[in-house]
Amino acid sequence: MNHSRRDLFAAAVGAVAVPGPVSTARARDRKPVLRVAHITDVHITKDRDAPRAVAAMFAHMANQKDGTPDLILNTGDAVMAVDGATTGAKAAEQIALWKEAVKGAPAPVHSCLGNHDIWDGKEPTDAVPAEKKGFALMTGVLGMPAPYYSFDSGGWHFVALNSLCNWPKYASLSAEHFDWLKADLAKTKRPTVVLSHVPILSVTSLVYGDGCRKGNDNLVPGGWHHADCWAISEVFRKNPHVKLCLSGHMHTCDRCEYRGVWYVCGGAASGAWWGGSEYGFPPCYGNLDLFANGTFSYEFVDYGWTARKWSGKELKD
Repeated sequence: MNHSRRDLFAAAVGAVAVPGPVSTARARDRKPVLRVAHITDVHITKDRDAPRAVAAMFAHMANQKDGTPDLILNTGDAVMAVDGATTGAKAAEQIALWKEAVKGAPAPVHSCLGNHDIWDGKEPTDAVPAEKKGFALMTGVLGMPAPYYSFDSGGWHFVALNSLCNWPKYASLSAEHFDWLKADLAKTKRPTVVLSHVPILSVTSLVYGDGCRKGNDNLVPGGWHHADCWAISEVFRKNPHVKLCLSGHMHTCDRCEYRGVWYVCGGAASGAWWGGSEYGFPPCYGNLDLFANGTFSYEFVDYGWTARKWSGKELKD
């Protein structure tokens, strides 16, 4: 993209920017054991140039100066939405777009479920049958072994949580899921990255376009970060090999540290659902370097996508 054109466009519609990098690594010139791309809230749809934009994101990812990623972590809402009144036929349409898009991914994709990835079962078809209602449909589409699971790669441990396990309520773990998390972390001492769609902890959930403001108070809605955040942080305190938690859901970028664990909300590949920036945050993804000693570096990447029809959110003068 021509940068002068892009700068003019940004000035016309309001400034867009991503935060600078966050790093616990002591030396930036060391070779990481894993290079990872973090994507979230892709919301692929046939509309809004989304398939072309996803292709542009993967192409940008594949041409990074430091090399292509070894794996891609997707923290949910891969499709525009299969929840609510979405029929089996409409779900199949979005699934086909996702499957075609990930053919262009430069590395294997490991996912967790987002709230828009849960099919409510309306008007099933042969291709999207009734037994795929709930978690089953997108768990299969995304190649996940289960709605929550873990795996190892490059000396690191990865845990994919299901923020939606109490669906249709969400943003907390069931008792069964909580016990599974404790047991899983107890089995390893490898440095660990935890994935969730809804942030476990988040700064952006306290602001989000003034959406939390109630008079002189800020009140966080129940679905904007995990209601059981303190209990989960207690599990992490007892398992200090947990180093980093990645999430999405809020379509805005933040990073915070609590009790020795970093929490990064990765914005959205789709920005404002492919309509521009979400409260000043453009469509983006994250570059994550993981080192053998348990340190990491994370950088938000604006991959240069500009919405054809701007409808980004910003403070109105």
